[in-house]
Amino acid sequence: MILYRVLFVCTGNTCRSAMAEALFRHRLEQEGIKGIEIRSAGVAAIPGGSASEGAIKALAKRNIPGDTHVSKPLDENLVRSSDLILTMTGSHKKAVVHLFPFAMDRTFTLKEFVDDDPTADIYDPYGGDDTIYEACARELEEVLSRLLQKLREHADN
Repeated sequence: MILYRVLFVCTGNTCRSAMAEALFRHRLEQEGIKGIEIRSAGVAAIPGGSASEGAIKALAKRNIPGDTHVSKPLDENLVRSSDLILTMTGSHKKAVVHLFPFAMDRTFTLKEFVDDDPTADIYDPYGGDDTIYEACARELEEVLSRLLQKLREHADN
């Protein structure tokens, strides 16, 4: 039974949001946490694309498959069916709220939600080398750990 739906959003849904989805899903599985559905989309995604090579490599280093990811454009159905929408940047948040004003109260940048810092973005590794993707994956892992802690606190209240 799905109790909570989290949607990660970036630009093309091939790097940051794709990695966040895979990393967070893996973390939930490792910890045996059920009832949280994780999805991702992009504000300018081309449907049916794969994750970027750098994202796939960064995930593979963690024994997480990334080669099965299929990019999805952000749409009203995804937004309406999400309890929490976490964007990688402030500009992604603005795009979501502009397109879907009804979701304003559940849309945050990832770092705004976990660290209460609305100005902090997750750096875009697109076009970078493997070290840039690895740095992004590490940053996401750290922030997603805090996200899990925050969701646990919310569930306890």
